[in-house]
Amino acid sequence: MIWNLSAGTTTPAKSKTESKPDYTRSFATLSKAGTFLTSMALSISIASANLLPPENPFLADSTYPITHVTSAQQGAIAIKGPEDRNRRLSDAEKEYIYTGPSHLIFSISGQYDNGKRVIWSAGSDRLIKQDYDSFEVLDTLMLREDEGWDEAWSEERMKKVANGWEPFRVYNALQEMMRFAEAGAIYPMMDADNNFYLGSTDGTIAVYSDSVEGDPSSQISLKHRYQIKEPVTGKVNGFNISYDGYIIAVTDDGWLVAMSRDFKEQFQLKLEGAPNTSDNKEDPLNGWVRNSFSMDSNGMTYVVSTDYMHGVKWTGKGWSQNVKDGAWIAPYSNTKGRGSGATPSLMGFGDEDKLVAITDGDDLMNLTLFWREEIPSDWKALPGEDRRVAGKIAANMAREDLKKVQSEQSVAVYGYGAVIVNNEPPSMPFYAPEIIAPVFVGLLATEEKFQPFGIQKFVWNPENRTLSQEWVNNDISSPNSVPVIAAYNDVIYTGGVRNGEWTLEALDWNTGKEKFHWVLGDNKFNTNFSPLAIDPQGRITYGTTWGRVRLNPKP
Repeated sequence: MIWNLSAGTTTPAKSKTESKPDYTRSFATLSKAGTFLTSMALSISIASANLLPPENPFLADSTYPITHVTSAQQGAIAIKGPEDRNRRLSDAEKEYIYTGPSHLIFSISGQYDNGKRVIWSAGSDRLIKQDYDSFEVLDTLMLREDEGWDEAWSEERMKKVANGWEPFRVYNALQEMMRFAEAGAIYPMMDADNNFYLGSTDGTIAVYSDSVEGDPSSQISLKHRYQIKEPVTGKVNGFNISYDGYIIAVTDDGWLVAMSRDFKEQFQLKLEGAPNTSDNKEDPLNGWVRNSFSMDSNGMTYVVSTDYMHGVKWTGKGWSQNVKDGAWIAPYSNTKGRGSGATPSLMGFGDEDKLVAITDGDDLMNLTLFWREEIPSDWKALPGEDRRVAGKIAANMAREDLKKVQSEQSVAVYGYGAVIVNNEPPSMPFYAPEIIAPVFVGLLATEEKFQPFGIQKFVWNPENRTLSQEWVNNDISSPNSVPVIAAYNDVIYTGGVRNGEWTLEALDWNTGKEKFHWVLGDNKFNTNFSPLAIDPQGRITYGTTWGRVRLNPKP
């Protein structure tokens, strides 16, 4: 592996991608069951329809280098996910490993010259590196003083969350959610040279890799630590990488920062409308910007703040918020006051309509689409909305009785389709403030009174430029999981709950009907706001409250 630190370098090392083609890029062998020609034909069909974004060569060559799969943050990938019948997985089909608390988001490396891969993640107290094949931890680097958080401790915590008087269960669940707030970075990233990027609350960026270059089994090594220069302030909230190879970060105070890969150049911009500081937050996970962001191949960068949707232009040598460069800003509805809980997801990559999707900040949230590029000259603004808004529709799960629906997940997008899950508990104890609602769907959703139901898909019609519901499934509960879409076999997967146990749910992307579900078990298998990932072998893997799970069913 090459750690590229030459001045001005913006081209990734090519030894891996050129000498060892990877099927996550070629799409030719994505299905073990399909033939070479069938796979290739489907891949060509997906690419020609512009359903997925162009490949970013600076991200790791894997199915999961960044939190929502690609720089476009859609949560969709051209790979085949699992197919099966409804059943309970055996213990042998569920791989679980203790990682320490709050390793909810991870990155899968590209392939090394020896064909190996590794998995990286950081949680509340440690950074770990796992072997992709064996799923075993290769190395651990403590990021803070050891709190005694070992596997025995996690087993005890599971019992305290699941048993006892309700207020005690709520208190213990809240403690685990607070540990999530202590995690080093919510949105890490892995680049094409298999370097793992973590942000921090003090505005530093740490870059980790292998202590022995090109050896995936070697120990963790800190390759670089960069303190973002003034005048930038705030916690590093998310990463992406531009299509010309610059590391891009956003802070919760509303700063966008671009850095060369050798960190010798820094270009920053404060988003229009950003306050002087966002230190006065309602909760530890809340800032003026509290999500990650998306980028397209032309340098347009899409950030959602508490008040606005921002389209900002990366020029290659700086940032622009000038409309002449294609930049824009548009308000969105935010009656709840905390803003969107979604990382913006891009829609449309060829000649078709180009849009960006979020859920807004209303109690009964709306799916909101914005025109990404120039607004069509004949477009008439929707009543009461900024002209930039292309579509807006209530995510009410087709139920008139629902007065509140909230989701802390990005909108899952594939083609012109967009899926939203309901993360609003149907009830809460009288003594619990609304701000801790995520506690009930995060760790207590196996209790029927806290279990939300509903997954809803909307579709944009480019002919009449309207946004409408395509399907809704109110039999499925997805309390906290970030879904993932397998574009190869048109299935959307999410973590669910049935009869007091955690499950994997698989739905037909086109109809919303259940394909199958797997019963997994107790809180050990709780997704707890983790995104699901499909690994290069088509297996589902995800982070849990205290560990990581890989579902490896027998044929």
